[in-house]
Amino acid sequence: MGLSALITRRSQVQILPPPPKKVQVRAGPEGPALLLPRRKSQRESQNLATLAFVRGSKREIKRGVWELRVSLGKDPVTDKYKVRSKTFHGSARAADEALRDLIDQQAPSRSDGIGATFGRLLDQWLEECERLDLSPTTLRTYRAQIKQTIRPRLGEVLLSRLSARNLDELYGAMKDAGASPKTIRNHHAIIAAALHQGVRWGWVRYNVAERAKPPRVEHHQVQAPSVDVVHNVIDAAEKRDPRLAPLLMLAALTGMRRGELCALRWSDVDLQLGIVSVSRSLVVVPGGLAEKTTKTGRSRKVALDPFGIALLTEHRARVEEWVTAAGATLSADAFVFSPFVEAETPFRPDNVTSFFIRVRDEVGAPDVRLHDLRHFTAIQLIGAGVDVRTVADRLGHSDPSLTLRVYSHLIEERDRAAAAIMGGVLGLKKQLPKAAAG
Repeated sequence: MGLSALITRRSQVQILPPPPKKVQVRAGPEGPALLLPRRKSQRESQNLATLAFVRGSKREIKRGVWELRVSLGKDPVTDKYKVRSKTFHGSARAADEALRDLIDQQAPSRSDGIGATFGRLLDQWLEECERLDLSPTTLRTYRAQIKQTIRPRLGEVLLSRLSARNLDELYGAMKDAGASPKTIRNHHAIIAAALHQGVRWGWVRYNVAERAKPPRVEHHQVQAPSVDVVHNVIDAAEKRDPRLAPLLMLAALTGMRRGELCALRWSDVDLQLGIVSVSRSLVVVPGGLAEKTTKTGRSRKVALDPFGIALLTEHRARVEEWVTAAGATLSADAFVFSPFVEAETPFRPDNVTSFFIRVRDEVGAPDVRLHDLRHFTAIQLIGAGVDVRTVADRLGHSDPSLTLRVYSHLIEERDRAAAAIMGGVLGLKKQLPKAAAG
């Protein structure tokens, strides 16, 4: 562009003088990118790359065509400097904006996230989950889903290049392979949680999972076995193994979780007051069993009625008979449900589930799960008019809103019953004058 043309252009539109052919751009952890003159000292430029900044430059290859380059710093794994480049077509001012956008896509905070793959972030996130004492069962599920599905498709993708489209393609492939929407949602939750941690650490600037579209999960009404089916299952359990039949009955009476029942000790049971203290849960870990807190991390007390007290009293008497016959002693801290006479070792939760499957198949109820006994408790209580707060406390839900969401159809039925009551009251009042006239 000639000098006369430039003067004419400036007379028509007030603009700043054009930037140099090559400039350096630096973006701090906060605030917009700053346009700076190019440094002449190579040593100063290298030193600046080690700070918590991302630097970039643009170079005009030919008229209207620019090469944009962003320095990502030194990769801690390969010990090599990483550079991301992009070709841009447009004016110098538009190239500046494109360079700023390119810089903003990089993570300016932590240098150890530079050049990292999504697989590396998943590894670091799993370590963080361990540090936060997540349930071993939950961690085992996370690792299995990452190993089998997520890592093979996304593990080698650079975090800087991971996009919502990558995630949508994964979800599509899972759907084509026959995965249910709920399974896909579970994988999406893992990916989103790992990326959220990456944002907190400064490895990525935003969570691309928020832009992905996993399939919707249709919420079906919770189904629970009938009273007759529960009785049949427990009767069959009594014939197969009298040590486990009381466990299944207590599950139906209290709504306790499987791990909580297996972790129950006689020191947690007060038969005089009719109270069971629930403060621990048993989980299967590599190499054996481990005790942990309850799912919500909170302890609770569950009341027993005379039937529940009689159930555990009879079970205790039977256990003491076995102990006496074996010439052993029963400690105060022994497990309530144990496969051994001394009751120093509890039943494994997975063995309890296997036992339940055998007895439910025996009575012709193949669709009933052990966890459905918990639903049975909630449905019976809500149907009997017990308030949601009490039901939530008994089940050990962290928030009554969870109880409302899971059993909302029962709440709606009670609401219709309440409407019928009020309609009957007011409708009767309204019809009184007609009745008197007759």
